[in-house]
Amino acid sequence: MVAIGNGDGYIGLGSAKAKQMRNAIDKAIIDAKLNIIPVRRACGSWECRCNEPHSVPFKVTGKAGSVEITLIPAPRGTGLVAGDVGKIVLRLAGIKDVWTKTKGETRTAPNFAKAIYEALKQTYKVKTVSKWAA
Repeated sequence: MVAIGNGDGYIGLGSAKAKQMRNAIDKAIIDAKLNIIPVRRACGSWECRCNEPHSVPFKVTGKAGSVEITLIPAPRGTGLVAGDVGKIVLRLAGIKDVWTKTKGETRTAPNFAKAIYEALKQTYKVKTVSKWAA
């Protein structure tokens, strides 16, 4: 499992298999580059309202396997309240402050990463108030 991101609103996740580890990593990087998605970032916390893109704009949920994760907007300075795998994926997406709520077997790292990827994908499914006129 490979995660790539620019730290400014784009994230990709990929996985691959091969007989040798180097070939598997190269294939996974190519797969991750083909699966890049945009991530909408904003200040969605009612406690902060600083209007800078440091968190998710609203509560989003993602599911992969038995892992279900909910990303909740947090005020500036909270940090990433998530597991180790979650912190890596969220940092690559450019999210700096977020609370998480998980269910299921979160020790399975690939499913945990996929669940966060699916939750981040949900940020562009909803039109926000600023996009209503368009």
